[in-house]
Amino acid sequence: MTVSTLLALGLIASTHMVAALAPGDAEAMYDGFNNALLVSSGSAVFYKKALDSEDPDGTWSASLNILGAEDAFERTGDQDKQALVNSLLTTWLNQTPPPWSWDGWNDDIGWFTLALIRGYQMTGNSTFLDEAKYGFDYAFGRGWDTKYNGGGIWEQNPEYLTSSDGPPNKQALSNDSLGKVACMIYQSTHDSDYLDKCQLIYNWVVSNLYESSTGQINGVINETGFVTPDSTAAYNQGTFLDYSNLLYEITGNNTIYDIAQNALDYAMNNLTVNGIFSNNAGYLNTWADEAARGVGHFVRDQRLWDKYYAWMVKNADAILANRRTDLNITWNGWDTPTSDDNTLSANKFVSAMAWLQFTPPTQPSDKPGGVHVITNNLTGMAIDSAGTFGNNNPVIQWGLNNGLNQRWQLTQNSDESWNIISLSTWQALDCGASDTNGAEAIQWQSTRDSNQRWIINELSDGTYSIESQATGKALDGGSSTTNGDALIQWGWNGGSQQRWVLH
Repeated sequence: MTVSTLLALGLIASTHMVAALAPGDAEAMYDGFNNALLVSSGSAVFYKKALDSEDPDGTWSASLNILGAEDAFERTGDQDKQALVNSLLTTWLNQTPPPWSWDGWNDDIGWFTLALIRGYQMTGNSTFLDEAKYGFDYAFGRGWDTKYNGGGIWEQNPEYLTSSDGPPNKQALSNDSLGKVACMIYQSTHDSDYLDKCQLIYNWVVSNLYESSTGQINGVINETGFVTPDSTAAYNQGTFLDYSNLLYEITGNNTIYDIAQNALDYAMNNLTVNGIFSNNAGYLNTWADEAARGVGHFVRDQRLWDKYYAWMVKNADAILANRRTDLNITWNGWDTPTSDDNTLSANKFVSAMAWLQFTPPTQPSDKPGGVHVITNNLTGMAIDSAGTFGNNNPVIQWGLNNGLNQRWQLTQNSDESWNIISLSTWQALDCGASDTNGAEAIQWQSTRDSNQRWIINELSDGTYSIESQATGKALDGGSSTTNGDALIQWGWNGGSQQRWVLH
């Protein structure tokens, strides 16, 4: 659709066109959040509780702030943001060391471990992986219950309940957050036990909290199977959407794709006002940060920009138009001017910052970003991970079959280079240590270092060149038509064996 058509349909508010999203806005809001709330004190690096406080935010609330910082690193791949994520999580663990038996709320541990496992995937710090595994195992071990509702994780474990808490229940909050963690631990370790639990939790959520006719995620189910009416929320919808996208990419199950899109459409059409997420209720901390991640990942990876980009920009424009200009931060009420109340908690500003990290200033095309199968223009052979998990394993070529081994997620860095990640191994395409012609490409845990950054350019015939940022060498099929032959690098010569087709 053209901009004029979108305006006529009301998908873009003309009053927001003046404050339109522009390059640099995502970085500016990230900087605003940090300038207002980030504290470095000796070796400790943390977000403070509120604008007028110098005390560190703690436990689950601090985890939500850190997730916002992780969004900014995900968008850019910048080393300073990677270092900040490492410092924030290291400080958080020093302030909130396991064991976490003092906390009876399983969704709290979901947010703890979600920040930690994302942090491991971004920094490679094995301590974060170890503590994410500990936290998931602990919460699942005490919380998964089959006596009531056929399964599901208790929101607050029953032994922690007091007389004022009411009867125990199971919620989307605990199940979806911990389900995401299980998926990401599987991505990071290929331990099938975590994939089994990821799928187990997901299937329970779909059976008990998901409304297939609408895409709605209900928030609460009690011991008797009664689902609390009107218990929907943007954070539940978004966490489930992100969970669905993760599991779809891990399994390739198209039913999960359909569920994900149904959940996104419900959020867009039913949890917004005039298309805009907005809720400045005092009891809320974050509101739509998980919606930002769910929408951002699903639209980016599945190349759905034509369908959702205008709506994403409408929300971004509202965020920018209603920000607090002295600090460049926006609260959860995206469609109303941000309050100048300095007692507001840090969490109330994370959602807006997160949304901007996932909304590009111009609409991306469907290539080269997103998930693709990549074939050689000369031979038709596909780049294939061979499903071999582990650093230094080769990347091979194989006849096109569109399997997970041949599906690659392409995301961009702030320097316009690209990351290429296998949906089978969840490791990065890496040029290896050699810049010699004929050197073989390998897989390695994602670091976003220059040996994993690729310069991708569309050529005049519609194919693409893919060159290593570190070596300057081009990916080359070597004119091979034999299954299992290596993917190599070679100085650019423009030959058909160095040209690639993105499907």
